[in-house]
Amino acid sequence: MIQLTDLSKSDHPHFAKDLFESAFPDEERPPFGELKHRNKSKFHFKVATNVGDNSEEPVGILTYWTFDELVYIEHFAIDEDLRNQGLGKAVFLNFLSQQTEQVVLEVEHPHDETSEHRIEFYASMGLFQNPQDYLQPSYHKDQVTVPMIIMSKYELDDEEFVQIRDLLYREVYNCKPSNIK
Repeated sequence: MIQLTDLSKSDHPHFAKDLFESAFPDEERPPFGELKHRNKSKFHFKVATNVGDNSEEPVGILTYWTFDELVYIEHFAIDEDLRNQGLGKAVFLNFLSQQTEQVVLEVEHPHDETSEHRIEFYASMGLFQNPQDYLQPSYHKDQVTVPMIIMSKYELDDEEFVQIRDLLYREVYNCKPSNIK
């Protein structure tokens, strides 16, 4: 059985930190130490575990933000040694089934087999690949933006896309939409 536990209550904080730092390039994640300073009512860091008879194996991480009518998945990763066993699908569907509102996430543009597989994975869960251009703001002052694709539970029209983009820029990346180029 898959279980999602808050990082602060998890028995696996080192696993979570190591996976967070190894699964995402520096430009696609904030420093791990800065996560504790985020808005605790909106930002959530979960450790996914596979719970069995008298055992609990950490398998992945999920970070997300909750807003009034939107859940934004910021990071999702399964331990590299445990991939392609259906655990990612189990964790993601477990989480997605609990969300009644819009769910959005960012993915890299398809440029290799891994990025193509990632888009196919989320599409297989029913998420839409939205066509609007999107730039992920830098997590670090000395880096540039990263072109990404917004995928969502419900397809976004242009107005919804702009509202969500602007919300993410303000709340997650602490920047003004007009400053992103």
